[in-house]
Amino acid sequence: MLVNRLVLKLGLVRFATSLLFIVLATVLNRVLMVELMVPAALVTFSFAFQHVMTPVGLVTGYFSDAYALAGRHRAPYIWGGMFLSLAVMPFFPVWALALGETPHSRLLLWQGVALFSLFGVGTTMSATAINALLVDRIPKKDRGAAMTLLWILTLGGFIVGSLLVSFLYPEFEPAALKELFALITVLALILTIWGVWGLEPPQKIVYTDLAHKLDLWRTLRFLGSNLQSLAFFLFLMATIFFLAIQTFILTPFGGEVLRLPMATTSQFGIYLTYGILAGMLGLHLLLGDRARRDCKAILVFGLSVGALAFVILSLTSFSPNPVWGLYALGLLGLSRGLYNVGLSHLTMGMTHPLFSGIFMGLWNLMSGLALAAGEMTGGALKDRFTDLTGSVTGAYGWLFLLEGLGLFCCLVLLLPLKQKTYQQALEKLLMENKGKSNPSLALKAEETSHDS
Repeated sequence: MLVNRLVLKLGLVRFATSLLFIVLATVLNRVLMVELMVPAALVTFSFAFQHVMTPVGLVTGYFSDAYALAGRHRAPYIWGGMFLSLAVMPFFPVWALALGETPHSRLLLWQGVALFSLFGVGTTMSATAINALLVDRIPKKDRGAAMTLLWILTLGGFIVGSLLVSFLYPEFEPAALKELFALITVLALILTIWGVWGLEPPQKIVYTDLAHKLDLWRTLRFLGSNLQSLAFFLFLMATIFFLAIQTFILTPFGGEVLRLPMATTSQFGIYLTYGILAGMLGLHLLLGDRARRDCKAILVFGLSVGALAFVILSLTSFSPNPVWGLYALGLLGLSRGLYNVGLSHLTMGMTHPLFSGIFMGLWNLMSGLALAAGEMTGGALKDRFTDLTGSVTGAYGWLFLLEGLGLFCCLVLLLPLKQKTYQQALEKLLMENKGKSNPSLALKAEETSHDS
């Protein structure tokens, strides 16, 4: 019961973050690219800086591992990160409308970079602390399933946010844009307070002396010298990079190529999310605990489906067809659901309560940098392909095809990854602390984190 309550409260915070992201990813970027006709490269460059700030997650993870604030290790960073993200939200519509009037203003460009950077710092801090708390408080065998449930609750925010936005903002109105951001910010604030309040009582989590022995640099040296962890993080970065290229060009694609109205493109996130939920819930019901053992096979299947979805999107671009475009979005969502389940179990199988904050901080760092690179690449390639082909339909077609091929090639990085070999190396690292600290503390930390 405690596990369910913990995951649900953490899920409320992630739900709130999803609402914030939806108005940025499905409304603000379309308004900038389509209605205000700001070059895609400038838009995606600014948006990507929310992920450039992910090194903050590594620092957050280390300090939340080693030091408590008012007796709490994780909750202060969740509070602080969410409040920072919420504080900058009302400034985005003001910035966007100003950029639409003078799209080549360097001052406005860097103002956007600053806004997205602050937003990224906040979301990274909260996400790192949430994932670390999940590792701290949930038994190892249940962590993959718990992270999957947390992802499902996050996706619920995308569905509700997309529906809410399509209802409140069906067409472009400058004044209404500010009102939309204000309303979503207030709603996200209420959900954040509800989720974080009472989440982590003081001195609830037991941290052993061994946790302090596995400090930042010792942990990073181990992860950086281990072939399995290197393969894992390379796979993580490569897959997220290719999946992220389409992040901020899908809704403009719907407007420029498929000729769909804003109310419809605002719901693209719903089609994706339905597919993701179908993949995640279907696998969870079908495989149950077997998903933990078969995570590599799940990832292979998921990425293959994703590559197929991008090929269909490419064909839909060369020969515009709104119906097939929506089918492709659902298929892409399904592949993301399969990928999320496989990645959740693979990630939770490689972390440990003794360095969960550092590991999840590094996870956020690598995935964030890959997201930033992918999102920047998407806008730049779209503009470049448009120049080369002389056609916006051809630009999107070649861009989606490139994503599909790249995603399929990522499967090679799974070949050297063997979790059993990684676990043996991790056990050896813990045993090396025998002279400095009682090695039984490692097992004690694992057990006490479950009972707290």
